[in-house]
Order: sequence, then C-alpha cells, then structure tokens
Amino acid sequence: METLEILENKIFDLLEMVDSMKKNNEELTIKLIEKEEEARGLRQEMDSLLGEKEQVKQKVAHLIKCVEAF
Repeated sequence: METLEILENKIFDLLEMVDSMKKNNEELTIKLIEKEEEARGLRQEMDSLLGEKEQVKQKVAHLIKCVEAF
C-alpha cells in the first residue's frame, strides 16, 4: 500500500509541475508577442528616422550647392 501512495504522490507532483509549466509557457508566449510588437515598432521608427536623415542630407547638399553658386 505504501508503494501506491508514493506513486500517487509522484503522479500528483508531476501533474502540478505540468500545470505550472503550461502557465509559465503561456506567460512567456505573451511576453514574446509583446517583444515582437515592440521590435516591429522600433523597426518602423528606425525606418522613419532613416528617411528623415536622407531628407536632411538632401537639403544640406542643396544648401551647399546654393552657397557654392552664390
């Protein structure tokens, strides 16, 4: 009888561990999705800043040409 109780306790422990791991996995999945969205937003911001940088570069080049022509 003692062996059955030990086995039963181990099974319950395993079930608790599986439940805990499922919850942990769900939390990590949510965090991953949040980080992916954050990375996507940062990529968009970086693209926007690179576009602005190119515009500034073109304006500076135009101003230099105007000054040289003057």
